[in-house]
Amino acid sequence: MEEVLKALEEARELRRRHADWQFIESQPPKLRAALKYYVETGDIYVASRIAGMTVDEFNELRIRARIPSVT
Repeated sequence: MEEVLKALEEARELRRRHADWQFIESQPPKLRAALKYYVETGDIYVASRIAGMTVDEFNELRIRARIPSVT
């Protein structure tokens, strides 16, 4: 259990560190919230719903925001 929590925290830190925060902050509130949710959780499905986009559309936004997909 401890290893899983450590891995989740490391993934979160990686997403935080590599994200383009200037791009994220420049987005409309709904998209900004979705990108921040993704950075914190890595849950692309819920983040895409927050953004009102399909998963594929949100993934394109994630790439533009330079948030790595960490598994």
